[in-house]
Amino acid sequence: MSESVAEQVRQAREALNDASGARSAGLSETVIINRCYYACFHAAQAVLYDRGFEPTSHGGVLSLFGSEIVTEGDISRDHGRFLNECSTLRKRADYGPDAPETDINDLIEETASFVDDVLDLIEN
Repeated sequence: MSESVAEQVRQAREALNDASGARSAGLSETVIINRCYYACFHAAQAVLYDRGFEPTSHGGVLSLFGSEIVTEGDISRDHGRFLNECSTLRKRADYGPDAPETDINDLIEETASFVDDVLDLIEN
């Protein structure tokens, strides 16, 4: 595994742990949503780097993940939709007047599933 892939894997796992820790500490939903998105983002970026792609923006990661990982059948369309939903949630939470309503426990659970499944593509 290259250093850039390993760094993205580390950041994905760290962000997922941060999300769980933020929930346990009673931090805001905005913080938890942010960390869930970044866990997914870094996992997606890791698999793209592993396959030789070098996206240069968040939109590039989302687009390439859809076209190169989801469309190719390497991961479920549900995971592709979830990554996009997390991006939308994060933008609304970070820039909107109010945090979007979402079940934080479900969000963390789905994020963990996404991260595990995406990182399995690298390890297999």
